[in-house]
Amino acid sequence: MECNSFFRSFGPEKPEEVEKGVRIQSLSLGSHQARRMVFDPGALIPSHRHPEDVVTLILEGRMEMTVGCETRTIGPGEVFLVPGNADHSGRILGEQVVAVSFARK
Repeated sequence: MECNSFFRSFGPEKPEEVEKGVRIQSLSLGSHQARRMVFDPGALIPSHRHPEDVVTLILEGRMEMTVGCETRTIGPGEVFLVPGNADHSGRILGEQVVAVSFARK
């Protein structure tokens, strides 16, 4: 096992803008993927789904998030789970939101 295989960095690469006001940097960690997400004030996350379970930690800002039929306002230090194939959407409240999500590939 290589000693340098355990650590990664999002690095200086410019994030990809996937929706208006939604920028994402992805990082491969073997069988897992981490994403650093930055959402501009007022940005909307349209309803969508994906096959993998995703766990997200909010680092900065507040957002209203809907997963399935449940809607909550969440902020720094809070974590939410989006089960695979569950509809989810969100909207940014106030200032910019920074979050990190983790999923198994």
